[in-house]
Amino acid sequence: MNEGQSIPAIEVNTNLVRWDVPFAEGRDPSVSLITEQGGDVATLVVAPMGTDQYPKFLVRIESVIAVLSYEEAFTFDRGYRELSGIDARICAYRWMDSPWLQSYREGAGIFGWASLQHYLVFGGDSIVEIIAAGEPTIQRIEFKQLLSIQHEL
Repeated sequence: MNEGQSIPAIEVNTNLVRWDVPFAEGRDPSVSLITEQGGDVATLVVAPMGTDQYPKFLVRIESVIAVLSYEEAFTFDRGYRELSGIDARICAYRWMDSPWLQSYREGAGIFGWASLQHYLVFGGDSIVEIIAAGEPTIQRIEFKQLLSIQHEL
């Protein structure tokens, strides 16, 4: 490419829709990720008002196919907000036409993935994306609790 030429833009069709969860309107919540069973189960810990405030939410997702968790501050701009026109006041989305979903749908019958979803949570400390088969369970936490994870080898 010659000096002064720009890299051509790649056209991306996005269809990010608000994920209907209790913390969806949390502005830059704290988001952390716990994985279990070799990564087949993921739990998001979402603190909409910050790590020292309650309520917090545990979002447990089974049949996880892929997980991306990255620090928000200095990550490269994946262009979600600009490309889709999503509302900066909303932090939780489902990406309905994700290219990841399109790719994984080819193996859905082989692996028994009934309902593939691409979830995104834009946190103030981390951004988490999870591609999974099925819907998560959500638990509201009102006070400090100990969460125990067991892993059999």
